[in-house]
Amino acid sequence: MNPEFLRLHYPLYHGYDKLGGLKAMAEIGRIDDPRCKKALDLLEAKQLAGGGWAAERRLYAVASSVKTRAEYVDWGVARPREMNEWVTADALHVLRAAGRM
Repeated sequence: MNPEFLRLHYPLYHGYDKLGGLKAMAEIGRIDDPRCKKALDLLEAKQLAGGGWAAERRLYAVASSVKTRAEYVDWGVARPREMNEWVTADALHVLRAAGRM
């Protein structure tokens, strides 16, 4: 498995990660599938000590002029030890749907 799949990102755009997969499973009502268990365990393990989840990496560049694969919106911090509000909201949604909250 590509290690990038295990990192949390926001937004996903053209990429994909375990949280994106879990979010899709929650949205179609299949988060209770036993094959989701390991990914849910990994998601819980990534919760920061102070609460929340980090966007561990960006899949885009931040730019002030027009460029390809660039973004002009603030999607929050993307550092492994700092909470990202968007990733946290998705993680909470998934864990609530899975009955883990």
